[in-house]
Amino acid sequence: MCRALVTGGTRGVGLAAARGVVRAGCRRVALFARGTSGVEEALESLRSLGGEPLFINGDLTREASIEGLIPGVLREFGALDVVVMSYGNPGCEPCSLEDSGWRDWIEASSMYLASTGVIARDLVRYNGVKATLIVFSSFTVSEPHKPLFISDTVRHGLRALVRALSRMHPDKLRPILIELGSFMTPGAIKTISKLAESEGVSFNDYWRSKVEGLSPLGRAGSLDELEELVSIILKTPDYMTGSIIRFDGASTPCVY
Repeated sequence: MCRALVTGGTRGVGLAAARGVVRAGCRRVALFARGTSGVEEALESLRSLGGEPLFINGDLTREASIEGLIPGVLREFGALDVVVMSYGNPGCEPCSLEDSGWRDWIEASSMYLASTGVIARDLVRYNGVKATLIVFSSFTVSEPHKPLFISDTVRHGLRALVRALSRMHPDKLRPILIELGSFMTPGAIKTISKLAESEGVSFNDYWRSKVEGLSPLGRAGSLDELEELVSIILKTPDYMTGSIIRFDGASTPCVY
């Protein structure tokens, strides 16, 4: 039986990924997330697909939550075949360099890099099978957006981490990085609402012009599409490792 852990798995991108994991055949799924809001709905969503989910309350920015997470899940499941790293947003976002403070940088570094590094370490140390490690980032890391300056700068390090892990531990990990475009998630709604308010425009106008307008498709991605992508990746050959997948509806500008 396939077994999985999904961080940030109770809503938005994380929940879509968890549903994709179940659709790919992983019935036993541990959802790791901060707080209990929406947990029952998330668990029921996975049960409706035939999953057997459990919830772990924790925080990616807290050492006490991350150290021991993998050994704890392994005691429950025996082994992990899939780990998906989905993250929230730093509390200060939208946050420019001028707005940032020490704690903001530490929060982002802990959330994205430290948590992923420790979880990968413990998979190598303790997991008895080779695991697919799917890590989510953003298309904006290629050209950091001012309101996302802190997270984009820190998340750029996930590229190096995924590439390094794929070469250092090919017998233990199959890491894949997915750089996402825009999706209508609770985190995106919160950030865009603040940006729209600061510019004196409505949320819908801002979303249409500065989010959906980035893609030549004229729309954001759907969580159903993301769910399908995760399911497909988990069925791909082992030769796909260390890969960086851009899933952004061509929102990243190119130079002709």
